[in-house]
Amino acid sequence: MSSIPQCRIEQTGSTEFIIHQETDGIQQTVDKTFENHQQALDYILTQGWQVQRERPADSMIIQSRFLKP
Repeated sequence: MSSIPQCRIEQTGSTEFIIHQETDGIQQTVDKTFENHQQALDYILTQGWQVQRERPADSMIIQSRFLKP
């Protein structure tokens, strides 16, 4: 059984947005363009997919192996 696709929206032109989708480690681009960010978001939600959260480069997570007990 495949997991729920994780998607991110990218602006490719002044009024063109595309959706990148990742399912079980396989990345692909949806063959549809949107005029604005909201249309792309609505499409993702209608499909039952999830919006991928951006991971900050400077995470506050500290590796526990370096902490003293």
